[in-house]
Amino acid sequence: MFPESDTGVYVTSGVFALVVFAVAVTVAVGWTVLDLTAGTLLTLSLGFLLFIGVYFVSLVVYREIDRRERAE
Repeated sequence: MFPESDTGVYVTSGVFALVVFAVAVTVAVGWTVLDLTAGTLLTLSLGFLLFIGVYFVSLVVYREIDRRERAE
């Protein structure tokens, strides 16, 4: 049930962050007076996707470093 590798933990964390973002946007639209226009949603989404992209790039870098250390 729980991920057993570091990669599994990172991927699960990334997916969890995506779910939290989607819920937060839904709550912001449904329960607040926030005027969520297409431009605002696009800006929020691009910023968050940039964050997730950096997160997964760091995951790839970490895996490469780990692979090199094991090879030594």
